[in-house]
Amino acid sequence: SDAYTILRRKNGTEQTVNYSARIPYEKWMNGAELELLADVRGCANCQKEESSAFVTRANLERYVVKPAVAFVSPAVEAVKNRAEEGRAYLDFPVNQTRIYPDYRRNPSELAAIKRTVDVVKNDANTTITEIDIVGYASPEGRYAANARLAQGRAEALKNYVMPQICRMFKVNSVPEDWAGLREYVTKNALPLKDEILSIIDKNENDYDVKEGCIKALDGGKVYATLLQDCYPALRHSDYTVRYVVRGFNVEEAKQIIRTRPQQLSLQEMFLVAQTYEKGSNEFNEVFDVAVRMFPDDPTANINAAAIELQRGDLQQSVRYLDKADAQASATLNNRGVLKLLQGDLDSAESCFKQAQAKGSVEAGANLEEMVNKRKDDAIFGK
Repeated sequence: SDAYTILRRKNGTEQTVNYSARIPYEKWMNGAELELLADVRGCANCQKEESSAFVTRANLERYVVKPAVAFVSPAVEAVKNRAEEGRAYLDFPVNQTRIYPDYRRNPSELAAIKRTVDVVKNDANTTITEIDIVGYASPEGRYAANARLAQGRAEALKNYVMPQICRMFKVNSVPEDWAGLREYVTKNALPLKDEILSIIDKNENDYDVKEGCIKALDGGKVYATLLQDCYPALRHSDYTVRYVVRGFNVEEAKQIIRTRPQQLSLQEMFLVAQTYEKGSNEFNEVFDVAVRMFPDDPTANINAAAIELQRGDLQQSVRYLDKADAQASATLNNRGVLKLLQGDLDSAESCFKQAQAKGSVEAGANLEEMVNKRKDDAIFGK
């Protein structure tokens, strides 16, 4: 409606009309035809004449920014140290440290431990360097007795699992798993929850006193509930199989990444990615795997952020950028790309200039994109 103008005709007199209209840009206008419509009406509003004249086709495509994201080549991992971890809930008769393989749930628990060790032991690409076992007892009974049980049961597990390589074992024990008890109480709705936590946090090293205080709560009802629902899970043995992995060439790494990606270094994965077309599904998938295997590594996160920016998933890119080195040139560039795609041109330009000062080639290209984007905004509006 803002495009229309009403004029009064001067009968029998030649007239020149200057017409100008400005209306907001909308996407539907791209490629639309512009026509001039004339509707002549008499004094009684009766229609006397109607005509149209083609003026032009509107080619109003907005400038689409093509920002350059930055990837970082990871450092070489000199020695690839890896670990497989697990937790076993073995059942022992009261006050005993001997393992009975067929007792209660022991068959399945022992089988799980053996599988973990065998996966590493039987892999030609790996060499076991150490097996750590930490035994835990639940905090009921005398502390001294629990210390004996926790250590004895950890030693028994070591001797049962693989006696032929005992020199590789490191055995420790935690007489009473108070940390596990605190975690359980924190996560569950229990009667007198605050009182239990207060007892756990007080008298830090006087464990027998702590147990006595918990026993006294509500006439022993709280303690009975913990004995049944919590304490069995506090009797466990945590084990860690530590090993080193040999290095792989690119062709080997392309196979390993599909089966045992944890055996690759970030640098080996990066080299695999370079064998695929940039932006392809295979290329992107390598960096997805890398950040899953190394979730807290700054380099893995900056490269994963670059992939998400290319995909257009800005929310996920923020999560990765927050784990990257904030002052690295690649991080500054990719955060600038994020701001650019969000429409915050001033923040984007600031990031790009900082990145360029640190040697980022991509940031220089992105500053040129900023110039084109600002020109486009000046014509069409933001």
